[in-house]
Amino acid sequence: MRKNKHGFLLVVIILFVFCSLNLPQPLTPMAYNSAPASGKVSKDFSADKAYEHILHLSEKIGPRPAGSPNETKAAQYLYYMLEQYGWKVREQPFSKIVGNANPLKPEHKIQVINSQNIIAELPGASPETILLGAHYDSADVSTPGAIDNASGVGVLLEIARILGQEKHQKSYQIVFFGAEENGLVGSQYFTAQSDLSAIQWMLNLDMVGTPLEIDIAGKTSAPPELVDKVVTLARQEQIPFHISRDFAVMTREGSQGGASDFSPFLDQSIPALGLGIAGRAEGYYHRPEDRIERVTLQSLDTVGKFIPKLIESVEVTGSGQKTWDSYYLPFQLGSFVVIIPTLGLRILFILTIFFTVFSVSRSFRDQEPFIQGNLKEYVLIGVGIPGAAFLASFLSGAGEALWQLLKGRVYLWQAYPGVFLTLRVILVLCALLIFLKLLRSLPQPKGGKFYWLIGVLTLTLLTIILGLYRIDLAFPFLFWLLCFNLFLYYPSIILLFIGPYFIYKTHWELLNSQQWPSFYETIHLYPVLFIVLYGLLFIPVLLGALYILEKGKRPWEQMLKRLLIPALLVGVGCVLGTGLIPNYSRANPQPITVQKVWTESEGVILRVSSTDTLPKSLLKELDSQETKIGEDKKVLELPIPSEKAPLQANVSVTDTGERLLNFKMAMKYGRDPYLVRIKLESKKPFKIQEMDDFVPIAKLPKKIALEGKERAGSYALLLERTPPHQGTIQWKIAAEGIVKCSIEVVFADQTPRYSINLPHISPDYKEVYQDVFEF
Repeated sequence: MRKNKHGFLLVVIILFVFCSLNLPQPLTPMAYNSAPASGKVSKDFSADKAYEHILHLSEKIGPRPAGSPNETKAAQYLYYMLEQYGWKVREQPFSKIVGNANPLKPEHKIQVINSQNIIAELPGASPETILLGAHYDSADVSTPGAIDNASGVGVLLEIARILGQEKHQKSYQIVFFGAEENGLVGSQYFTAQSDLSAIQWMLNLDMVGTPLEIDIAGKTSAPPELVDKVVTLARQEQIPFHISRDFAVMTREGSQGGASDFSPFLDQSIPALGLGIAGRAEGYYHRPEDRIERVTLQSLDTVGKFIPKLIESVEVTGSGQKTWDSYYLPFQLGSFVVIIPTLGLRILFILTIFFTVFSVSRSFRDQEPFIQGNLKEYVLIGVGIPGAAFLASFLSGAGEALWQLLKGRVYLWQAYPGVFLTLRVILVLCALLIFLKLLRSLPQPKGGKFYWLIGVLTLTLLTIILGLYRIDLAFPFLFWLLCFNLFLYYPSIILLFIGPYFIYKTHWELLNSQQWPSFYETIHLYPVLFIVLYGLLFIPVLLGALYILEKGKRPWEQMLKRLLIPALLVGVGCVLGTGLIPNYSRANPQPITVQKVWTESEGVILRVSSTDTLPKSLLKELDSQETKIGEDKKVLELPIPSEKAPLQANVSVTDTGERLLNFKMAMKYGRDPYLVRIKLESKKPFKIQEMDDFVPIAKLPKKIALEGKERAGSYALLLERTPPHQGTIQWKIAAEGIVKCSIEVVFADQTPRYSINLPHISPDYKEVYQDVFEF
């Protein structure tokens, strides 16, 4: 029996390894090879010239939010440079209405995004085209965007120069996308409105630096053969890189559709991927500190020479829309990447389920019975295990909750999230050890096979449900199920910790990605949901541990008893140690918004605000008899000498009867604003029936309606528009009660009169005009 058992396990392991290989998948009508194209352009790349472009865009032009005059200046600069390099250039202006898809901000928000794409073409002997792209807008009116993404634009402009020096067999196209920071608006418009039939594949550059992030997923994933070619070349060039498998899994079918402008091409079945900077976003990301000094010539040179070699080495047969394996999983070990295709995942899935059936049937054939206790023992364990799991999940945030209360802070993890997460993991382990000892002190059934069976059935059910929905999502639990099956043959604590390995790995990927802040904010927004989810994950861990304690050959019971007091002390130490972690640092400062605000009721004031409690040093510096500080200490207001308002607004409302109101607002701007926001609120339903070009109703997508949506007992609608702006805004509204209308106009403040210079603070300066009307 022992030989048969070992032989079966050996077959399973061999099949796992075999299925992990990058098996070729049928791909129509596309094939890849390494035959280099004519011309060697990489040696001509000049990092200095790319740096000059970045300097011009980020410092001389400055912040370039969508639709702003600065974005238009940047578009004109790109147009001019591309023409100088011999490319055929055209502009693709667009105005798109988008609705809010951010679950962290559930308000009913409708935006009108105005911008333009700059499209350059370099015809070759063949119409088959390689498309290179980068977005040229920046995140906000105060964000210069040197790294994000003047760096990508500068590198592509230099590549455009060297490509334009000679004739090519293939055609090339470079597209600089507008309004990427507003949700990939420019690239989505381009793919929806352009003929893509000649495009072989697309490469997007968003933030230049090393280690290189190879972005492979939007709502679908880049072809595995294309990923393999990029990885192979990066390894040959000795460029450190990273492929985020778990990010690929998380973004598939996501509401935002991916991380950057290559994603809409994948949505249109065009092979595409992106290059960026690997790792968690630095503190300057989307902040005023994203300046030219962040850019290094070495990173420009490395990436700038890599891209021409990449477009030379990758040959794609055919053009236009293609089909490929989308739900593969890449696994990276150092500079080597192994890809498990969808077929391999399905084979692994079937093998593991068969192995589970075999193990369960074998366990029933054993002489040891499953039921070795009375009803009371099973009830105690049935209540105790889930209770311990959920309580451990709840206690994992005890240190954070305590120090949030004591420090008056919302975010404790900004400066050192790795240290913070490590303390939470240690606290969870300590809590599980303590609860495990308490569970062992309860009357419970003997033998332990009951724990194994419940754990296997739980993981099997979860794996099958996820596998039927999407096979790649099931893989972490598939691996865990395999390890849990092996408990029956080898009740080892090593298997207990190895089982959830890919769950750990997912969180590690999250921690080292730009998605970490939004993920952690989501946890804070829905704490009960995440306590339940993580509690459910702890249940198989406790079941496996109880089985090992019953079946293990080592004296685990005595060891558990000895670890009880140390676990309690270490857990308390983790809770106390959480408070010693600095909330913010010089590299990750606290974001502060400094606004010069004009209102009809209060005149001009200086408003300083943050999503977190304002630091004591700032409150002390701005403290005076006239200073108003909010109860939560997140907002500070200080009257300042009167200045001329940047606009004059006159509002008129006409009652046309039948609960219809004509609203007209005339605004005389002293200088160009950036954003104009209109927020409508009422206790009763309301709907805008007519509106001018502020939000053109004729262009509204079918899923978007200009009406208030109910939330927390009231109806609200937020309208927002980027430049250009007209002098008047008119609409007709049908309402059943009093409607409150809040107007906010945002201006850039590049030379603030009131500056804040304190350590660990990142000030963001704006000028705002606000007014409120009721009708």
